[in-house]
Amino acid sequence: KAFQKISTMAARLSIAAALAAIIALVVAPSSLAFAPPSSLLVGGTKSSSFVQQHVITRANTVATSMITELVTDIPSILASASTTIPAVTTDALSTLSASSSNLLSFSDQGQNLAGIFFQCSLLPYLFFLSFLSFRGNRTPDLGNFGWQFLLLFVLGTIPSGIVTRSVYADSLANVDWLHGGAEALLTITNVLIVLGFREAMTNPNYTTSGSKFGNVPKIIAGAAVVAFAVACSTGTGLGFEVHSPFLFGIGNLPEETVMNLPFVQHSEPINALSIPTWAIHFSSVFEFL
Repeated sequence: KAFQKISTMAARLSIAAALAAIIALVVAPSSLAFAPPSSLLVGGTKSSSFVQQHVITRANTVATSMITELVTDIPSILASASTTIPAVTTDALSTLSASSSNLLSFSDQGQNLAGIFFQCSLLPYLFFLSFLSFRGNRTPDLGNFGWQFLLLFVLGTIPSGIVTRSVYADSLANVDWLHGGAEALLTITNVLIVLGFREAMTNPNYTTSGSKFGNVPKIIAGAAVVAFAVACSTGTGLGFEVHSPFLFGIGNLPEETVMNLPFVQHSEPINALSIPTWAIHFSSVFEFL
């Protein structure tokens, strides 16, 4: 609105100046063309000059009044601009900052070593999934689903990374409740793979009889993905802080008890992982071994 007022003011100034010039150069001579002959006027040429001068003076008076009115409005227009422009600029910068914050959650991960490995390994992993799905390999259905479910774990780190960066201005490794939730999807992946291939080894007729577990493992895995998505979208609104423990810290020992242990010499850091998150990390490695 401030820019529109300034533009309108400049346009009106230009119109006023042009109007003065037009009246002075066109209207005055044309008005003399309809005037009585100079011989009939008192004073002849002097009277004609007087009429022309009177028209020009009148035009200048009108133009001057328009310019004066516009100049009088300049302080109010500038005051409006001084309050409107910073507000618009602040809103634009805040929007840009929020967008940049979300983009940083991708860019900082994409530039580190883990992000580079992920980008390079995605295409070979898709080929690996295609190879497993080939019927001639007789890959157990539940195990094959487990390898595919790993992609959901990878995708799950994206919204959790956005939340940790935009809300807490921290990394995912330091936000225990989101860190543990994302790692839980990896543990579920490992469980699905182990169950599927173990059944294929113990049941030679698994290809025809189907899995003895049915669709229960797949339903549980899908429910875990939904629960994690809900946690990412509503967790911050429910009061979860940056160092809130995963699964409410089930199994965590009180700090007083930990400090009284004979082998403990230092208090744990504020970003220490909770027992449930440590268990998730351990299981992710142990299941593969």
